[in-house]
Amino acid sequence: MTAIYGHRGGRGERPENTIEGFLHAKSLELAGVECDVALTRDLVPVLNHDPDVSPGTFICDLSFEQVHLLAPHIPTLAEGLRSAPALEWLIEIKTFPDAPEKTCSPEAMVEAVLAALESSGMLHKACILAFDWRILSAMTRYAPEVRRICLTAPATEQAREIWWGRDIKRPLPEAVAQTSAYGWAPFHAEVTTAQIAQAHRLGLKVFPWTVNAPADFARLAPIADGIITDFPSRYRR
Repeated sequence: MTAIYGHRGGRGERPENTIEGFLHAKSLELAGVECDVALTRDLVPVLNHDPDVSPGTFICDLSFEQVHLLAPHIPTLAEGLRSAPALEWLIEIKTFPDAPEKTCSPEAMVEAVLAALESSGMLHKACILAFDWRILSAMTRYAPEVRRICLTAPATEQAREIWWGRDIKRPLPEAVAQTSAYGWAPFHAEVTTAQIAQAHRLGLKVFPWTVNAPADFARLAPIADGIITDFPSRYRR
């Protein structure tokens, strides 16, 4: 049976990246949730998809107290983990190598996320995801035991040198396997049956995102290891 993960907790059914969303996923008995991490100026990892709380007001330039005042709905990573410790957590660390001023450094973000996971006793329940593969390299250096998943999208594939750290000419599954990652999270509309089969032969788990339409789920669920969706109750078995 394919594992179902609530994208940003299940943003089609509850507010994204919130305790409410994670508790909803818990009530559905999903395999896990996907969430997005930003880092405050005082090195508190918080859960928010965008690097800013309002246009041009970047989380990395604010203290946690300031973030809380401006956006009290944004939880910390630690609060999220505590809300649903039985779930598996697909934690996307958000950085922008083409706009580094929007976030803290990859190393600072990895260290802060690791500290939160260690203090919560959740290292074994977490997978770290990133479009910026520098994050995954840093995670390998700091905590090689933590599972890593390479995110890909058409835009990052077209700028491989920026997002992957080098212009890898190999097919996508081979490029991911070269990183020694645990898995690959491709954009659902671009990944093919042949690519998933190749990824499996290379020892990779495959987690397409964001699978919302029933036709896409019917195509991918039988061959993927996990499905990341905004509508988890639609596909819960």
